[in-house]
Amino acid sequence: MRLPLAFDMLLPPPLPLIAAALAATAALLALVALATTAFGLRQRRYEGWYWWTAALWQGAAAVALAAVALPERGALVPLAVAALLPAPLLALQGLRRFHPRQVLVWPARADAGVALLAAVLLGLAAAMPQPLAHPLAAATVLGLHAYVAAVLLLGPGGRDFVPVQVLALTVGLSGGVPLTAVLLGVPVLAAQAAALALVLPVLAFVGVALVCERTERRLRDSRRRLHVLAQLDPLTQLPNRRHFEALAESALAQDKPGTAALLHIDVDHFKRINDLYGHAAGDRALQLVSQAMLEALRAHDVPGRQGGDEFVLLLRCTTPAQALGVAQRITAEVQRRAPLLQLPTVSLSVGVVQVAFGEGVAAALRRADQALYEAKRQGRSCAVTAEGGEDRPVFGASRPMGLQAA
Repeated sequence: MRLPLAFDMLLPPPLPLIAAALAATAALLALVALATTAFGLRQRRYEGWYWWTAALWQGAAAVALAAVALPERGALVPLAVAALLPAPLLALQGLRRFHPRQVLVWPARADAGVALLAAVLLGLAAAMPQPLAHPLAAATVLGLHAYVAAVLLLGPGGRDFVPVQVLALTVGLSGGVPLTAVLLGVPVLAAQAAALALVLPVLAFVGVALVCERTERRLRDSRRRLHVLAQLDPLTQLPNRRHFEALAESALAQDKPGTAALLHIDVDHFKRINDLYGHAAGDRALQLVSQAMLEALRAHDVPGRQGGDEFVLLLRCTTPAQALGVAQRITAEVQRRAPLLQLPTVSLSVGVVQVAFGEGVAAALRRADQALYEAKRQGRSCAVTAEGGEDRPVFGASRPMGLQAA
C-alpha cells in the first residue's frame, strides 16, 4: 500500500527518527570534510581543491540544517531545501578549474543559469501546500543533478576523467532519490539530504584521487626532466661527458670491433671570442658548432660535449679518412653561418683516431686528445690523425680545416 503524500500524515513517528539519522549523517559528513581538508593541507593544493572543500563543508552544514528543519516544519524548511542544492554545483566549479585545458560541454556561465532556475523553482515549490512532498521540489533536484552529471559525463573522457565519470554517475543516480521519495510519501527534504549524503563521500574520494594522480604525474615528469638534465649539456643539448661515454660504449658493443672513428674537436681561440665579443657570443659559437655537428651526423652516430669548448664524435662504421671528411663539412658549415650570428671566423682543431680492437671509449678519447693537441701544435685550424698506442702515438699529416680564425 502506497504511503499518503500529505505532509501532516508523515509527522508522527518517522520524522524524529529521520531527523536523528540526518544529524548522524551530518556529523559523519563533517568528519569526511575535516579529513579531506587535513589531507589538502599536507598536499599541494591545485586550483579547484578549494571548491571541493567548500562543497563538502557546505553539504555537511546543509544536511545538519535539514535535520533541524525536518521536525519543526517552519520557515527553515524552504531554506534547508535550498541549502542542499549548491554542493553539486560547487563540485562542478572545482572540476572546471582542476581541468582548465579540457573544455566541458557547457560553459561555466550555464551553471549560474541552472542555479538561478533551480532557485526560482524551489521558491515556487515552497509557496505550495505540503512543500516537503511537492513533486516540483523533487523535479528541481533531479534536474540539477542531471545537469551536473551530463556536464561531467559528456566531458573529454580518457584515463584522467575516470574518477570524474564515477562522480557523475553518483550525482545522476542520487538525483532520482527525491522523486522516488515523493512516490513513497517520504519528505523530499529528507530524501534530498540522503542523496547529498551519497554524493559527498564520492566527491571527497574523487578529489583525493585526482590530486594524488596529478601529484604523482608531476613527480614522474620532474624525475624525467631531471634525468634528461643530468644527461644533456644545457647549452648545446648534446650528451654530456658521462652520458656520451655510456652511449658510445653501447654503440661500440653493437658494432664490429675496430670499425668506429672518434673525433675530438676544439674551438680555436675560444677565450679570445669571449674576451673580445662577450660570453654571449661565446655561447652562440658553441651552439653553432653543436648544430653543425648534429646536421653532419647519421642517426646512429654519437655526439657529445666534453666541457668548455671541446666536443667529441663517435662515427660508427667509419674510417679515419671518412671522419676527416665529416670534420671538414662541420668546419665549413660553422664558418658559413658564423657571420649570420655576428661572430668572427670560427676555426676548429680536430683529433681523429680509429677505435682499436678491444679498446674502450676512455682509452680512445685519450688518444684522440693527443691527436687534437698535435693539431694545435701544428698551428690550429687543422685535423690530425693518430695511430699506434697511447704511449707511442704516430701522427699523420695535418689536413687544413677551413679558414684560420682571426
